[in-house]
Amino acid sequence: MTLIDLAAQAMAKVQGSQWAVLNGAEQQTLRDCVHAVIKAVRQPDVRMTEAGAEIIRKIGPDESDAAHLSDAANTWRFMIDALLDED
Repeated sequence: MTLIDLAAQAMAKVQGSQWAVLNGAEQQTLRDCVHAVIKAVRQPDVRMTEAGAEIIRKIGPDESDAAHLSDAANTWRFMIDALLDED
């Protein structure tokens, strides 16, 4: 099961539905909603980028702060892109 499906099932539960009783079109609508949310958060905000840069900084301590921030943001985007490509 993909993370998209897990998120769609969680969304169904929050809405008071059971995933197993939803028809295929209803399940796809929830998957589409999850995709839309994930695409909306694909661009990390400053706080997220700074938090990620702390880890990247340990890998390449000789890089500039700007490079650490860029690497962290790019890593987040690559991870989100991989998630969106799961389906």
